[in-house]
Amino acid sequence: MSGKLRIGFIAAGGIAPGHWHRIHETKKACVTALTDPSKKSLAVFYQRCPGSESLPAYRDYRAMLANEQLDGVVVQSPHTVHYEQTAASLKKGLHVLSEKPLTCTVQHAKSLIALAKKVNRVLMISYQRHYMPEFRYIREQIAKGAIGEVQFVQAVQSQEWLRAVKGTWRQKLAESGGGQINDSGSHLVDILMWLTGLRIAEVYADMENFSTEVDINSTLAMKFSNGALGSVAIVGNAPTFHEDVTVVGSKGAFYLRHGQSLLRQDAMGRPVKVVLPKYKKNPDANFIDVILGKDEPQTPPVCGLRVIEVTEAAWKSAKTGKIVKVKTSG
Repeated sequence: MSGKLRIGFIAAGGIAPGHWHRIHETKKACVTALTDPSKKSLAVFYQRCPGSESLPAYRDYRAMLANEQLDGVVVQSPHTVHYEQTAASLKKGLHVLSEKPLTCTVQHAKSLIALAKKVNRVLMISYQRHYMPEFRYIREQIAKGAIGEVQFVQAVQSQEWLRAVKGTWRQKLAESGGGQINDSGSHLVDILMWLTGLRIAEVYADMENFSTEVDINSTLAMKFSNGALGSVAIVGNAPTFHEDVTVVGSKGAFYLRHGQSLLRQDAMGRPVKVVLPKYKKNPDANFIDVILGKDEPQTPPVCGLRVIEVTEAAWKSAKTGKIVKVKTSG
């Protein structure tokens, strides 16, 4: 492990084993300490990550930051503590890769971005779609003007979220900060802006909680900064996972189904051959290379700021029944 970057995990449940394996696959970094108050979560982590059982494991992340020599951390805890944990890590001089959402308020997102700049440390958010060849291809083609001016954008995400996370922190407002739109749906809100290079300017939203504390289903009607229209449907009470993304421009369109089947058409509806870029990185590999000065961040924290700006506007719209302008900054 000599010479490798030392990474600490703040929380070891859920998606953490994936981060473990991707970090170790870089051969440039390794996880050297863990934080999780749940013995059950740690037991599952140990089973999925052979060798991790010998690492120092803390109940409180502050003890890990105080006692371990680290270069960076991965924050993958309940959403409402992302801000305090990320801020504490940055102040300790550590680089941070955060799971989504970056924060649960616009104010906190702005604060973290300013802090990362002040202490000159890498801050990134783990939006994996930025690394997938299909999404990268669409973004590159739109930037080149291949489908003309973007005029309509649509995304649907269906998931068994209501059933699958029932009784967990994700459906407790004090810990999650919001429901499906603040969780898996965060990816959809992000990817539409990242693909098109446009900001969402205003939103009208309706939400259904199904007697829980948080939003389960959401539908958003949006207008983008160039006047393009858009819609997002986040369905948390579906039988299983499915996702569709559509981008229509003045000279063609992209239809991406389930993140894998990509159809491109020209202005007359004729199919256009798609040649995907050979890109094999992921958020963890990119994070490590950015720390080492060998790459640029593909998921900078401003992406998290843009998402919570839209999410806050959607929550307000659903509550008031009115169109809400998205207050953007920077």
